[in-house]
Amino acid sequence: MPIPPILTLSRTLDFFELPADCSLFRLCDKHMTAELRRGGHHHPNGLLSPRDLSRARAIFAHRDVFVVGMIVVRYHAAAKVAKFYRLWVEPAARKKGIGEALMKFAQRRVVELGGRTIEFKTGLDLASAVALYKKLGYREKPCPEAGPLGLSFRKSLRRRRPRMDGR
Repeated sequence: MPIPPILTLSRTLDFFELPADCSLFRLCDKHMTAELRRGGHHHPNGLLSPRDLSRARAIFAHRDVFVVGMIVVRYHAAAKVAKFYRLWVEPAARKKGIGEALMKFAQRRVVELGGRTIEFKTGLDLASAVALYKKLGYREKPCPEAGPLGLSFRKSLRRRRPRMDGR
């Protein structure tokens, strides 16, 4: 799935959304899991259960005809909470803002659905991802159930109401 080096990608990044239990998710997830396994990650298969997968949506980022990243979102309407799973960016497309763009797009979708909070788990060993989450305002705390390097992240999406005095 690597981007052929002879092609020049446009600068336009577009998004599309599918049920997470689709063949494109499985293909991206297979690459992500293999990469995490090679890197010695504690949970290379992630924490996405089959039940959550069947109720989640996958958001894909693409440039031209190439999928360059994905994130999986499960929204719990009654609790107004969304859970993020499996943020992945094609290795040849990393360090170009795609992960940040995917996170921001997913956040906007959660707000559109009425969500107030996003939470997810990851590993401390994924340093660049952890740095991105902190940059985007997610608060971290240890998460022992996700392993010795497990972290839990959470962010409130509540918008402040404008003050009457305009400040």
